Amino acid sequence: MLLWLLFILVSCLFGLYLSLLLDIRFFALERAFFAIVLGHAISIWLVLLLACFCGRISTGIILLVICALVSVIIFIAACLSNYKPDKEIKKESFICNKYTLAFFALILLYLLFMNLYGVLRPDESGNLYAFHTVWADYPFHTSIITSLVYSHSFAFPPVYPQFLNTELHYPFLMDFYSAVLMKAGLSLRAAIIIPNIIFQYSLFGLLFFLAYRLTELKKVGALAVIIFIFSGYPPGLQPEGIHFLNPMYAVIMPQRTAMLGMAISFAVYILLYEALFRNPTTGSYKELFVAAVLIGLLPYIHAHSFMATAFVSVVLVSIAIYKNAAAESGFIKEAARVKPRSEAFKLLLLLFAPLIMLSLPQVLYIRTGVSDNFFVLFPGWTEEISSQILGFNWSLFGAFTAFMHSIILVLILWVLNLGILFLLMPLGLFKSTRNVRTFYVPFLLLFVIANLVKFQPWYFDNYKIFLHWYALTVIVAAVAIFWIYDSVCERKRTVGALALIGLVISCVFFGFGTHVGMLVMDYQMWSCEEIGIANWVRDNTASDSVFLTGSAHNHPIPALAGRQRVLGYEGWLWSHGIKWTSIDNYKRAEIEMYKGNYTLIRQYGVDYICIGPYERGFARDNHFAINQSAFEDPARFNLIFDTIIKGGRWSIYEVTS
Repeated sequence: MLLWLLFILVSCLFGLYLSLLLDIRFFALERAFFAIVLGHAISIWLVLLLACFCGRISTGIILLVICALVSVIIFIAACLSNYKPDKEIKKESFICNKYTLAFFALILLYLLFMNLYGVLRPDESGNLYAFHTVWADYPFHTSIITSLVYSHSFAFPPVYPQFLNTELHYPFLMDFYSAVLMKAGLSLRAAIIIPNIIFQYSLFGLLFFLAYRLTELKKVGALAVIIFIFSGYPPGLQPEGIHFLNPMYAVIMPQRTAMLGMAISFAVYILLYEALFRNPTTGSYKELFVAAVLIGLLPYIHAHSFMATAFVSVVLVSIAIYKNAAAESGFIKEAARVKPRSEAFKLLLLLFAPLIMLSLPQVLYIRTGVSDNFFVLFPGWTEEISSQILGFNWSLFGAFTAFMHSIILVLILWVLNLGILFLLMPLGLFKSTRNVRTFYVPFLLLFVIANLVKFQPWYFDNYKIFLHWYALTVIVAAVAIFWIYDSVCERKRTVGALALIGLVISCVFFGFGTHVGMLVMDYQMWSCEEIGIANWVRDNTASDSVFLTGSAHNHPIPALAGRQRVLGYEGWLWSHGIKWTSIDNYKRAEIEMYKGNYTLIRQYGVDYICIGPYERGFARDNHFAINQSAFEDPARFNLIFDTIIKGGRWSIYEVTS
C-alpha cells in the first residue's frame, strides 16, 4: 500500500505551495527543503488533531488529511494563477550548479548509509543491530510508535508506555509521524528510517542555505555542514573535561525529536534573517507570521528547539524594533530601513500572537508532567564545574574573586571542548558583516544562559540547546577558515591549500574518529527470537494490557509489541521529569511482585508477568531472587507462554481474575 508515499508527497506539495505565498526569494533547492519542513509540521499536527477528535489513528484519517491538503493546494494554486508578483521578489534567484548538487548528493548518500547501517539493521538471521546511541535511545521511541500503532484507541495525551498510570508529556510528534506511516503501510524500520532521512537531509540543507544567506558564499555553507557533521569528540573523555560530543553521535542520529525540531528551527532562522535584516522594507510580515507559527508548533515536536528558537526570535525582533526606533530618532543612520513606530506593535503582534496561541497549551500540558529538577541554577554546564562554582565564597567580600574563578573555569571548559573552533569563532565574527554579528547576538546569549541554567535533570541535555549556538558558530568558523586561506593564497597558493586542509582536519579529526567508532562498534538491539516473542505478545494479548517486566531499556515486549509495562528504564523516567521517589516506589513494588506478592500484582492492575533473561538480570542487579514457585499457583496465574531460547527460559503468566 502506497498511502504512506502519498501522504509524504502531499505534505511536501502543501509546504511548497505555502512557500510560494511568501515574499522571500528562496533558492530552488532551499525551497524544497523549506517545503518539506513546513508541509510536514502542519500535516502531522492535522493528523494528530483529527486522531484526538476521532479517538483513533486510522487510514481513513490519513486519507481525510490528504484530501484536505489537496483541496488547499488546489485553492492556493488557483489564487497564484491570478497573482502577478514583482519579478524582483518572486524570481527563483538560484538554480544549483553541479558542485552544489554533487555536495547534496554526497550528503544524501551519507545519510542513507548511516541510517541503513546504523538503525535496526537486520543480519542474515533476522537479528537487529544499531549504533551505540541508537541502541540506547530507540527502544523508547519504538515503544511509543508501537503503542500508538497497535492500540485500538487514541487519546491526548497518550499513555506513557514505560511507566504505569502516567501520561506521556514527552514531545512525541516525530514518533507519532512514524506511527502514521506504519498505519499507512510501512514496516517499523521503514517508518523510522524514511522520516530520519527526510528531516536530517532538510536540516543539513537549511543549515547550508542559512550559511549561504549570512555570508553569500556557497563554500562556507558546505564547510559549515561538514564541520557540523564531523566535529565534536567521542564518548569516554568526560574524566578529562571533554563533554561536547559529536552531534551525529549524540543527537542527530539517536534523538529523533531533534531531527525535525532543528530543521524547523533553521527554517525559522532563515525567515527571521531575511525579514528583519535583509529586506525589512519590502513587507516582512508574512515571513514573520510563518516563523511564529512554526515556533508555536514546536513544543510537542522538540521542546529544546522550541525554547532556543523562541528565545532567538524574541531577541532578534527586539533588536529590529530598537534599531528602527533609533533610526527614526536619528541616533543611527538607517533612514532607508525606517518604518513608522506603529510598525513595532505589528511586528510584536505577528510574532507573539501565533506563537503564544499555539505553544501555550502545549507548554502547560508538558509542564504538568515534569518534576522540580527543570530550569535550575547550574553554572558551568557540567556537574564537576557546577559543584566547584557553587562551592566558592559568594559572600559580599568574596563574590568578585568567585566570579573571576568561575569565568576561568568556564573558559577552560570551552577551550578544551571547542578546540580550534574557540579561536576561529571570534576571527570569523570579526570578518563577517555587521548584520551577521548582530544576528549572532541571541545565539551567544543562548550559549551564556545554557552555561548558567540546567533545563532538564540530566546536565548533558543542555547540549541540545548548545547545538543551536554551535550551528551559527561553525558558520562563522568557516568564514574564518576561508579568510585565512584567501589571505595566505595571496602570497603562496600551496601554503594556502595546506593551511585550509590543516584547519579543516583540526576541526573534524575527532568527530571523524567518532564516526569510525560508530561503524566498528554496533550493538544488537533484539535477536530474531525476541522479535518473535514480541510478535506473539502482540497477537495474543489485549493492546491495553499491563505487563510486569524487568526495567531493561530494550525489553522487546514494550519496545516492539507496544504494551504498557509497570516500570521502564529508570534513566529515561528521571530525565523525562518523573520524580525519583515515584520511580523508587515503583521499583520496590516490582521487586515485591517478583517475590510473589499477589496483592501488589492485583493493586497495580498487572495482566501478564514476564520472566526471562531481562527479568533475571533485573533480579541480579537489585540483589533478590525471583520466586518462580509463586507463579505456579493455578488459582492465581496461568502459564500461557513457555520456551527455551539460547539456553534462557522465557515464561509469560496471565494473572487470573
